[in-house]
Parts: sequence; C-alpha cells; structure tokens
Amino acid sequence: MLELIDLDIEQLNYSKFISSWLYRGAEGTFLIDPGPACTIPALFDELRRREAGHLDWILLTHIHMDHAGGIGHVIERFPDARVACHKLAVDHLINPKRLWEGSLKVLGDVARVYGEIKPIPAENIVSEGDVLFGSGIKVIPTPGHAAHHQCFVFKDWLFCGELFGIFHQLKDSIYLRPATPPKFVLEDYEASMDQVAPYMNRQICFSHHGSYPDGEEILKTAKKQLALWVAVVKNHVNSPDMEAIIEDLTANDPVYARKKQLEPKLLQREIYFSQNSVKGILQYLNT
Repeated sequence: MLELIDLDIEQLNYSKFISSWLYRGAEGTFLIDPGPACTIPALFDELRRREAGHLDWILLTHIHMDHAGGIGHVIERFPDARVACHKLAVDHLINPKRLWEGSLKVLGDVARVYGEIKPIPAENIVSEGDVLFGSGIKVIPTPGHAAHHQCFVFKDWLFCGELFGIFHQLKDSIYLRPATPPKFVLEDYEASMDQVAPYMNRQICFSHHGSYPDGEEILKTAKKQLALWVAVVKNHVNSPDMEAIIEDLTANDPVYARKKQLEPKLLQREIYFSQNSVKGILQYLNT
C-alpha cells in the first residue's frame, strides 16, 4: 500500500507542496523523502496514525532541506532503518555542517524555519548498487535538479523527486513547472530524463506534489517544457528582467500558464520558485 503524507508548513504558507511517500507491504516499509526537521512531529503523528512502527528503508531522492532535513530525527526514532542516497550525499549526511551553512546562505529565513539538520551514523547509509538489497527497489542516478539527485523504481511506481519539476493535478489538466535552481546543467538534466525513459510506463510519484498515472505523458511534457524554458530565457540573457522573463514564459508555455488555476497561496509560492528556476537557467547560459 502506497500513501502520500502531506507535510504542510503554516509559517511559510506551504500546502500541497512538501510531502513524503510511505509504502507498506510484504517487501518491507519504505519512507521516501522524510521532509524538513520542522515537519517531523507531523510526520511522526502520521506514521503513528497509520501504525507504521518500523521502517526498513528511507529513500532520499536528494538532500535539499525540504526533502531530507529531518533525516537525523527519523533515524533517532528508527535506528535500524537503512538510508539510500546518492554517493555524493553521504558526507553531507554524516556531517551536515556545510549543507546547513549553504542552505542558510541560499534560503535564509526559510532554512531557519525548516530547522537545523542532524547528522546520521555512516553505518545506516547505503549509496551503492542498482537495486537495494532485499527490497526490489531500483536506484537510478538522475543529476540535474541537484548533482546528488536520484530516482527510485518500485513495482508500478517511479519516485521522481524533482526530475520533472513541480506538479499539480488540476480539474481537467495538469500543471508542471521545471525545477532548475543553480547550479543547473541542461545536459545533465536531459541525460537523466533519457535515463528514466525505459521506466515511464508507471505511475509517477512527485515530491512536489502528488502522482500521475501516465508517465509517458509526463516525460514528453517535461522534456518539451525544459527546452522551451531554456530557449525563452536565452532571449533575455543580455538584459535579464525577472518580471519580463516570467511574463514571456507564461505567454509561451501553456502548461506553465495553467498556474492561474492554482489556489492563491499555491500561485504565490509558484511565482516565487519560478524565479529560482529562471536563475538556474540564467546561470547556465552565462557559463
């Protein structure tokens, strides 16, 4: 059984944004992306309510604070759980000082709301192998959103992290927006999408937010959208004006233009994070 656990943050006005996935079955109990430290009490309440008293695996798509900032708290509660992460993430999980300092520099007060990251023991970490031992979970390295990003394939699901960006199910369509913060590398992102292409005949489970049954449609839409965003931003690279770039993207990308159908607080958040995606593309085009 697979369930979505919402991890809303009232202080930041975040809802339907940060979430964790919980799987329970004969193969074991898996938690995908436990969220930031500030939402750990809510996560534990949900695990209690769902009678998940044991975790075999904690799968980290990447170690940005909104996905993995609470990992140390979870390991304190479930010390036998194994943590699957990219090999580039290992040192940061064992000693998160640089990760915390970097998050403060980039996110500022948002990082302080998320809460400081606790270290985890090296013996809990698994960072090698295509298939996690005894679980049937396939690991696919997918750098792009972050150098330490990876996806997980299990049964009929693909847990994509932020490879395909930010998703929302609308009434009669979908909203999708690239997640390309600095340091964005287009070639890495495109190669990662090609890497997961053989597994797209599955339900796609997003970190932000929810799921969609047609993986092929998501892949096709995300690849087309990414190329479009790079092309549009390139037109502004000599005199970048954020407001003008967002207007241009809205006019040229019908999928992104559907942001107008989002709830007001979701729309406000998306406008903010859209600028972060544009900054990553600008940085790439200027290197």
